[in-house]
Amino acid sequence: MSDTTDPMFTDVFGADIAGEGNEGSHSDSARLDPNTLFAEDDDEVGSQLVDGEHLARFDGDTSEMAPELCWAFQELACAPHITEKSRSWPVVLQFEERLRSRLSELGLILEINREYRYAFTRQADDPSPRSRTILRAKTLSLAASALALYLYRQYVVSPDAPILDRADMIDHMMAYRPSDDTDEVKFRDKINVAIKSLDDAAIIKPIKGNDDRFTIYGVITAILTADQVAALEARYRAIALGGAAAVDSTGSGEGASA
Repeated sequence: MSDTTDPMFTDVFGADIAGEGNEGSHSDSARLDPNTLFAEDDDEVGSQLVDGEHLARFDGDTSEMAPELCWAFQELACAPHITEKSRSWPVVLQFEERLRSRLSELGLILEINREYRYAFTRQADDPSPRSRTILRAKTLSLAASALALYLYRQYVVSPDAPILDRADMIDHMMAYRPSDDTDEVKFRDKINVAIKSLDDAAIIKPIKGNDDRFTIYGVITAILTADQVAALEARYRAIALGGAAAVDSTGSGEGASA
């Protein structure tokens, strides 16, 4: 964002549009730990699964799918997203249609991005009153959306090395600090809250062994579409011009959803 269009940071952080009680991006009862799901694995990824390996995973297992296919299905249904580093990635590519069909039974739609190498599920728009919502959207605050917009730009510039330091994010956001704000520690705390919210939403992930360096997940290109990027930029310009109550082009007045 240019210096002429950036909003005052107090305006951004003062407009928390997430609201209390918003649920996570997936149901709380089913959500898995992203740090576990996305942990680096020494096993090679890319081997082909032989269909028909229907081995029991536990006593009473009646599934007709191979264990690896079952685990990929679980990960797609419960995790915010999976990347090419997941052991499930080659299984998703090999059995895309079967997984898509099984997820459809739950009212979920499988999305695969082969360019940036990630997959996730989204809730289908089933008009039936008998349908059940499996996934719950989490709306980011305007502050977190402002940071996500910065991360989006960093990712599209360098998708093969999407690593960013906490200091880089803080420096970017500190540019919004009002000249009369004398409490730098409190201001940095607000920035770290925005960083934590993006970590919780599995948009970024701390690099193992270094909590101050983060990998930006390619799924940010799905969370922030071109239309949403344009809407956020328009909103920040409006705020910079004094339109604190301005809403984005959709009229919702909300930030991005994860």
